[in-house]
Amino acid sequence: MIKKIVKIEHNTVADDTVSLSWFDKTKPNLASSSEKGVSFVVRADIKHLHENDVFVAEDGYKIAVKWLMDDVFILNFKNALDFARCAYEVGNRHLSICIEDMQITILAYSTAEGEIAADFAKNPNVTVSQKNAYFKPNTKAHHEH
Repeated sequence: MIKKIVKIEHNTVADDTVSLSWFDKTKPNLASSSEKGVSFVVRADIKHLHENDVFVAEDGYKIAVKWLMDDVFILNFKNALDFARCAYEVGNRHLSICIEDMQITILAYSTAEGEIAADFAKNPNVTVSQKNAYFKPNTKAHHEH
């Protein structure tokens, strides 16, 4: 039986846990299984979901949310012009982005991100690395860019 999540609580004890990637948390309709094998569905906007939030099912079953690390590209820049060009490219493709001081982090889950990383890796003023990390984009917009 699939449990329907009806609300999200904070700072409460859970019966189970689920590990989600950044991409999972952006889905308006999430279907997944918990660590104990309980299938559930969330049919709500969960963009503001945080680690340790707790999904509460109709029957009261509670599932704590844990974040998974994602595969990301980290681009470090020696100058502001290359930094701005990259930010423009990423924004023009409507990709999610994490901007820090002379550093841009993007997810590495599609061809678009790989193309950007490969193009900028050719630039001697840009260092590109790929690793698993927690992806935390800078956004307060209605969609991710």
